[in-house]
Amino acid sequence: MSRSKPRRTFFDGFQSYEEKQADLGARFLDEIEQSLNRIAPNPYLYQEVEPDIRRAVVHTFPYLVFYTFDADAVHVLAVIHGAQDPAYIKVRLGA
Repeated sequence: MSRSKPRRTFFDGFQSYEEKQADLGARFLDEIEQSLNRIAPNPYLYQEVEPDIRRAVVHTFPYLVFYTFDADAVHVLAVIHGAQDPAYIKVRLGA
């Protein structure tokens, strides 16, 4: 699974939650990881929101994982807070 681009968002989310409560940042990262683990074996599981781009909702935290996939791998495009403006999301996804 390719995850290089969304690393900054992971870190920002982690820091924000960790400042609110000890270990909440770690729980956030665990939920992101669980989402990725659900996507990997069945990337068709989640809704297609743009041509060839799918969106998984992270449990417990208001974040969305946007990804594409091919025969070899799942490619995470972005991990974005669900309250973001849809126009911003489209720009982030290049849609």
